[in-house]
Amino acid sequence: MKKVVSLALALVLMLAASIPVFAAPSPTGTYTYVVVVIPTTGGSGDYEFTTGIDEDGNQNVHLTPKPKSGYSFDHWVIEGPYRTDQPLTDGNLDIIITGDIKVTPYYTINGESPTQAVTTDTSDKSPQTGPSSAMPYVIIGLSLIAVAVSVTIVKSKKSN
Repeated sequence: MKKVVSLALALVLMLAASIPVFAAPSPTGTYTYVVVVIPTTGGSGDYEFTTGIDEDGNQNVHLTPKPKSGYSFDHWVIEGPYRTDQPLTDGNLDIIITGDIKVTPYYTINGESPTQAVTTDTSDKSPQTGPSSAMPYVIIGLSLIAVAVSVTIVKSKKSN
């Protein structure tokens, strides 16, 4: 019986020790992101665009729209992973991107009010990488099942 319990305990310890192995490695290296600016009515199709990497390794993008004569910049709509502290109604927009994005500048005719509501991504969480966060619980559950099976086998051998 002591051998079975020792074996079950060793199995549980090995499985518990392997949990960190399932964590995804942190991304490193060079990444290339695509920034697509979609022209809209009122825009000249031209814009200022600069990009760079800051001291924390973040990909910074600076965008400035160039409206046609008689139009004013209204707001940006951005699809894709980004974050910014600025409202999307700022003409000179600085964002940090973590993947490919599509940027659409919207304009209004001078003197008219905007017709579209602006929403901002205010989340401060990074996207999850690697396997599901449920993996450690699955391993622990399987370990408990292995212990229960071992105890049942030992008890059935004692009763015989």
